[in-house]
Amino acid sequence: MTKSLFFSLLTSFVIFSCDRFDADKEICTTCKPSSEPIRKVLFVGWDGVRSDALKNASTPNLDSLILSGIVSYNCDRGEFTVSVPGWSTILHGVWPNKHNLSENSFRKNNYEDYPDLISLAKQFKPNLSATVLTNWDDFLRITSNEDYSQRYDNDEQVTDAAAQLLDQCTPDIMILHLDYPDYIGHRLGFSSSGMEYRGAIEVSDFYLGKLMEKIYAREMNYNEEWMVVVTTDHGGEGTGHGDQDDLEQTRKVWSVIRTPGATNHELTQMNSVDLVPTMLKWLGITGLTNLDGVSLN
Repeated sequence: MTKSLFFSLLTSFVIFSCDRFDADKEICTTCKPSSEPIRKVLFVGWDGVRSDALKNASTPNLDSLILSGIVSYNCDRGEFTVSVPGWSTILHGVWPNKHNLSENSFRKNNYEDYPDLISLAKQFKPNLSATVLTNWDDFLRITSNEDYSQRYDNDEQVTDAAAQLLDQCTPDIMILHLDYPDYIGHRLGFSSSGMEYRGAIEVSDFYLGKLMEKIYAREMNYNEEWMVVVTTDHGGEGTGHGDQDDLEQTRKVWSVIRTPGATNHELTQMNSVDLVPTMLKWLGITGLTNLDGVSLN
């Protein structure tokens, strides 16, 4: 083997190794008690849900949130219509030209210069408690500095674990990722009329209802005030969503932002990068200059 070939293979191994999920690094099991007595954030990501399919689905729990907040069915999630760039845009509050991710890989990330929601919040309030729960390993790589982060086998387990944590430590920031709509979309099609795809969205709404039972009870019994944000990272066409920047059904998604006591307000247009500054402002954090979005509350 030549020296140049050896170093080429070594470099490839190092790059590949750095881009693999590391459970020792990403999984944390400390359920740290909350530090904020009143205002808190619940973020729920439904992976791969088209706006038109959402409108056709029966989602009574999401509809209840819409009555108390902001909704947009024309939310630009930006270019590079796969999950890692999408969730990075949403949870870091900057477009891909800043977080530097264009595919389902983290090799070129610029997270150090453009931190995620949890890291930004803890710069100002280091005692905040934060949790991230998902059944997709790589979702845990999008955020950092959380106190509790765990992967599960399915969305039901994610939801049940989140409900338990709401009672046990009641995080100030809780981030959930539910994958079932994307799973069905890749197998049976992302379609506004597909019964199975619509059913997967309705299952996600059922899980949202289980979480909201806890949230409503905490607001009533403990005087807490929860901002609940529900959104998606992309839509889709056929059984895919990659390289579909020019398709409205893939790039233009939806977002819901609920706050207690608010009234319904539909935005004709918004951007996914607006969600981070909106959540930070709810927690009393403003004035960040590196973000691409604006607060909507």
